[in-house]
Amino acid sequence: MSGAELAGTVTFAISGVLAVSSSRLDWLGAVVVGVVTALGGGTIRDLLFGDTPVFWLNDLGFLLAATLGAVAAIPLAHRLANGPVRRFDEALQLADAAGLALFVVLGAEVALELSFGPAAAVVAGIITGVGGGVIRDLLADRTPLILSGEIYATAAIAGALVFVVLGELAVSDPLPALAGALVVFGLRVAGIRRQWSLPRLRAAD
Repeated sequence: MSGAELAGTVTFAISGVLAVSSSRLDWLGAVVVGVVTALGGGTIRDLLFGDTPVFWLNDLGFLLAATLGAVAAIPLAHRLANGPVRRFDEALQLADAAGLALFVVLGAEVALELSFGPAAAVVAGIITGVGGGVIRDLLADRTPLILSGEIYATAAIAGALVFVVLGELAVSDPLPALAGALVVFGLRVAGIRRQWSLPRLRAAD
């Protein structure tokens, strides 16, 4: 497991625990949500791309990292949940943005290593990035961010495209990965700060 994989796993596990910190879940339930958040997107990707056993069964370090990240997040979640709402929301959003950025690039990279083409790599990056967050939001009884109109899946698409295109242009490593991750994180954070959103469907009068 690389440093980026470790960072993405731990960060998404933390975001999962933070997302349910105001619910009535016990500590075990919160850890389960954190672990599922961290491993869910990559699991969906591996199943869709026929790469089995899925990644965390081949390397149990992912499961351990997700569990430890979720456990470590419990006191942080308790403190933030009892503090200012704005501070809590910012912590959750930044953790989610960081995890999204790392997982989009890692997911696309996995598809390329499996000899899939550029288009499939973009799809793999998106699935890996948003899959765990969708599961997290459903378990937290919230509307998934990719359905809320926020700049979320859009950021994942842009970052995956940047990573894959730079790779196709033979730009030397690690620039494609860094550029892709920065695009995802930058767009996501800018969307939060500037309250950007996609146009919504409106019912006819």
